[in-house]
Amino acid sequence: MSQTFYIESDEEIISVIGHLRKSSQEENIFVFPKRALVLQSIINLRLLEREAGKLGKKIIIVSQDEVGRMLAEKAGLETENYSEDFSQKSSYMELTPAGAEPTQFLSGGGAVPKEANMPHLDAIGSSNFYVAQESTSGTKSVPAPAVSSGSGMPLRVRNTTPEKLTSLNSKRFDQMSALSGGQTPSHTSNVATFPAQFSFLPSQSSPPRLKRTSESDRSERLKNFYSGTTKATATTRWEEEPKPIPSTTVGKRARMIFFALGGISLFSLVTVILFFFLPKAEVQVTPYRIVQTVDKEFDGTAGGSASDENPLAVRILEKEKEVSVTVATTGTSGGTSQKAHGSVIIYNNYSTDSQSLVATTRFETTDGKIFRLESGVTVPAMTTINGKQEPGAIEAQVIADQAGEGYNIDATTFTIPGFKGGPKYDKFSAKSTKAMVGGGSSGISDVAIVAKVDLDTALREAEGKAKETFLNEVRDGLTEEEKILDDQIDIVPLVSPDLPSVGTVANAIDYNGSFAVRAFVFSKKVIKEKIQDASEKNIQGILFQPIVSSVTYADSSADFSQGVIRIRAHALVTMESDIDEEKLRGMLLGKNEEGIKQVLESFPEIKNIQVLFHPEWFVSSIPNSLERVSIVTLPGEDKP
Repeated sequence: MSQTFYIESDEEIISVIGHLRKSSQEENIFVFPKRALVLQSIINLRLLEREAGKLGKKIIIVSQDEVGRMLAEKAGLETENYSEDFSQKSSYMELTPAGAEPTQFLSGGGAVPKEANMPHLDAIGSSNFYVAQESTSGTKSVPAPAVSSGSGMPLRVRNTTPEKLTSLNSKRFDQMSALSGGQTPSHTSNVATFPAQFSFLPSQSSPPRLKRTSESDRSERLKNFYSGTTKATATTRWEEEPKPIPSTTVGKRARMIFFALGGISLFSLVTVILFFFLPKAEVQVTPYRIVQTVDKEFDGTAGGSASDENPLAVRILEKEKEVSVTVATTGTSGGTSQKAHGSVIIYNNYSTDSQSLVATTRFETTDGKIFRLESGVTVPAMTTINGKQEPGAIEAQVIADQAGEGYNIDATTFTIPGFKGGPKYDKFSAKSTKAMVGGGSSGISDVAIVAKVDLDTALREAEGKAKETFLNEVRDGLTEEEKILDDQIDIVPLVSPDLPSVGTVANAIDYNGSFAVRAFVFSKKVIKEKIQDASEKNIQGILFQPIVSSVTYADSSADFSQGVIRIRAHALVTMESDIDEEKLRGMLLGKNEEGIKQVLESFPEIKNIQVLFHPEWFVSSIPNSLERVSIVTLPGEDKP
């Protein structure tokens, strides 16, 4: 069974929650008129839904207000559209104060005894339980409650299908006359009786009030609700409305939420007004720009510190680098004789490591004839096959060291004179499988030989490779402010390689050498600072400040043996006129266009000035507040 509550349009959420708390039914129907105050706020509806959850009750919102129903559904409440037959299918229950008993009155004004109102035990559970019971004295009593709510409050259950009253006003007049001691209606005897749909509710402070719950009255009241009528009419039922239970917690929370939202809205509005409507000014100034040329020398000593006598501190980096380069020979045989040539197989019977042999490596026969490798080769290492060590072998081309038919020798064995005096001499050997051919004294020779320029080229390329390797390694370890002069690198050979002599027959030279590479390291930041300090600052009465410097180094010299370097720096220093922005901003406050021109005369370092106003449609002068004025310095322009 459910209980229905009709809510006034201006009734607040606290009152609605009071109805819900007093209800003894699990399902409660709240009927709201259009534009009811509670249905206009999602917060109110959520408070109502949360209170129903606490009490374990179900709420159904009935209204013709579509927006209100939508907000109620969003708050988690069940809704239903009001229809004409709603009152026909709705059950109705009314709360009465705990401990109160329904009272009947005799026509003379006396109360019917309590025992006369008690229903018979044999009527409980029957279909006519809610019909008035006949007392032992023959009087007819009004319905009395037979059930109670969980909170101990008795419930008065009224018939949901009362009889239709054809003349409601005349019946009410008769009933009111009975209450005031007037003429008793003809259908009563000693006790004033009323139809089953009427009852008296006791009150502690006043006589009982007549309570009518007819279907026509309920329908008429709903029509009044939805038509916006709030005053009682002649057909409105008299009803003692339950007083809402105050809820300080809900009230405080609602007020806190209201004030918080109001504060946020007010703050946002003020912020928008301050941002969009308070005037601001952006002053864009353009300084003068000049470029100066500065040449300066610096002396640095390794291990020293910056001072007047030693203006530049430097340090020396040193590394040892091993390099290997191959250079093709450019020389040719100067005679008309030809040299014998052929192929040999070179054997490594020494170790499990391979052995590299450079071009022009000598091979000697048992009778002292010398042949040389035409190009460098690597002899493979020894290998083990079936438990037996086998020497590494490779075939290479050789050419006689001298021209003549005497070098056209048959197949023979060779030794390597370069290994003489060491363990490799007996373990490395070569053997030809065919006779050497081509030796003679006639014809034109086209055999390449080593020239002096080839040896110089090999040394230069080896030093260049050592320098490049050195710079790539040390630059990774330098900071952004450190620098090395590439043209002041010291490269010293540590080991003299075994190079062929000039005129030796060879197609290429293999240069394998080791070098000590050294360089001075200094701070380019210190050099820039000293150059900027040396630049002229005051030009034609205008103070300039350096903003960028471009430095190049030329004609420098270094003595690594003494640890001293002299650096000659050539710099282009870009400078801009110095503008006191704070002073300018203070003088511009409150100035219009004419006042700005007068202020500009006091700043000869400014080439141009432009003021941007915000908002621009009604502001024509700079604000008087420093916080509303900003200075922006643009890139400088050349001074004429």
